[in-house]
Amino acid sequence: MPTVPKTVTVPPDSELGLMLKAAQASGEPIVVDTGEGRYTLVVALAEPSRDVFAGYDPQAAIAGLRALDDALAGVDREELLTDLRAQRAQDSVGRPA
Repeated sequence: MPTVPKTVTVPPDSELGLMLKAAQASGEPIVVDTGEGRYTLVVALAEPSRDVFAGYDPQAAIAGLRALDDALAGVDREELLTDLRAQRAQDSVGRPA
């Protein structure tokens, strides 16, 4: 039967939390000393963050914005804005008015 790893919650700004972040970035192991034993932790390296603009095509972005004119053709701008304001004023789960 496979074992399920146990989770230990560590505040991100605690000494251990900060050391874990540094270890993840550097690939260096850290030693945790509990006073009763020493434990070496090897933290998996963080995946490099991907470049969100790697495939950015400014001309395609401009074309997309221009296409909004067609998508909103025939829509009364003031009525749409009034409806949006009214909806934002309503209470909703996770976002009280």
